Amino acid sequence: MDSNKKIKLLVIPDLFPKFEGDVQGIFILDYLKSVKNYCTTNVLFLRLVGKKGFTVDANDNYTTYRYCVSSKKIPTLLKPFAYLIWFIKGYQLGKKFTDTDIIHSHGSILSGTLSYLLAKKLKVPFIITEHQGPFSMTSENFWKFRWTRFIMQKADAVLTVSEHLKQEILSSSIHPKKIIVTYNPVDTDLFSPKTNTAPTNNILFTGRLDNFKGALRCVKAFEKIAEKHPLYTFTIVGDGEDYLPIKNYIEGKSFKEKIVLKGGLSKAEIAKEMQQADFFIFPSRHESFGLVIAEAISCGVPVIVGNQTAPKEYVNKDCGLLVPPDDVDAMAEAMEQLISTFSLYNTNIMHKQMVVDFGFDAFGKKLKFIYEEGYK
Repeated sequence: MDSNKKIKLLVIPDLFPKFEGDVQGIFILDYLKSVKNYCTTNVLFLRLVGKKGFTVDANDNYTTYRYCVSSKKIPTLLKPFAYLIWFIKGYQLGKKFTDTDIIHSHGSILSGTLSYLLAKKLKVPFIITEHQGPFSMTSENFWKFRWTRFIMQKADAVLTVSEHLKQEILSSSIHPKKIIVTYNPVDTDLFSPKTNTAPTNNILFTGRLDNFKGALRCVKAFEKIAEKHPLYTFTIVGDGEDYLPIKNYIEGKSFKEKIVLKGGLSKAEIAKEMQQADFFIFPSRHESFGLVIAEAISCGVPVIVGNQTAPKEYVNKDCGLLVPPDDVDAMAEAMEQLISTFSLYNTNIMHKQMVVDFGFDAFGKKLKFIYEEGYK
């Protein structure tokens, strides 16, 4: 392949923003931006329910072809037929991309299967990036596991967003032709180092408020130190199942006014919140990568994170602390420690490490090399 010629890339994601500002699948946009200098990219995104029909929109980085099966909620009994329409329409649309060089699926079952069928039709390689964590959500389901194993073993390569996820896949007796740890790209331009390193007396959590991610446990840890550190506040960004439990827990408590619940914010707004925090806490029980952690480090903000799964692969003494994700006392102790030491962390060194490890330039070159492997 001519190394100066742009690769014709077809991306088929399970998740993708449905409209400008939507955060669902927003991490895919970072993948697309990272390869814009090397690829001419088309995105084929299909879903069951939404604005019914077919639309096309384009920007400087990629063109998106969207198809939605129904504008109304689909009854459970009719979902198999709806998925059949999903596959038929996806195949009809996808086979028109006859100049495609390689297909990149984000997801193994729906998008992976469609990518496999289109790769056979178009006679091109296809690769899968697996984001699912914990992988036991797939491996413990009889049919999901067998379907996933079949597709992964047909793919020319399976990319994982951490070594932890790679080992989960291999230990479940799935043996792809190639399995490569790529991690995830990080927008190190948006998540730039904070310029004001003076104390803000604010601790930050941002992410989905799912129980396993630990926002409520963080509130309980903050409660233990709030009286000793009366100037400190704790800001929580995100929505989810723990939002009401958090509101109910702090109701009537003496530290209630120190808890700031901001709800969901855009990525640009999240970057500003990170740049205004003394440190970041995110004690998730499991993460396939933990993008929000890497984004906080990219802002030069030290982190407190769970000592299980992927984050421990890139969080070290130079950028933060690892704690047992269910140990509220350990979280409180880590908060105490960072209140005293956060200013000792080198903001610029932390940012530069994220640029080297996960920045768009480094990540884009990595994907370009992987895409070109399909032609050898």
